[in-house]
Amino acid sequence: MSTTIYRIAKVEMNTPRDRQVIERRFGPLGSGAQSLAIRGVKHSLSQLLSQIGAEFDDSKPIDALTLSEGHYVLRYIDGQDQRVVAAEFDDDFRLLSEMRASLSEWEGDGSNLVSYSGH
Repeated sequence: MSTTIYRIAKVEMNTPRDRQVIERRFGPLGSGAQSLAIRGVKHSLSQLLSQIGAEFDDSKPIDALTLSEGHYVLRYIDGQDQRVVAAEFDDDFRLLSEMRASLSEWEGDGSNLVSYSGH
């Protein structure tokens, strides 16, 4: 009786990459606004970074969107972590959720995101 050994190559699940999740939910990076009016006050992207507690030397804002009344998202680059961050927050600037994707997922598509590296 002969025994046959089968080897299975690396199996990958068909799950969306983090970039796809972020862009499906919020659109392509850079397609959002460069400021948001929250409770009648216009905030620049830098002000939004500060308001949600993410203003660091290597944080670079990309864009922001109003998702619904009192619900927003700010997308920025965390240079130290080398990730694009989509931070959802409310009109009191409380963080509701956060998604992150590696900057490397945007390499080679003509974007200049990798130039934002903090290192």
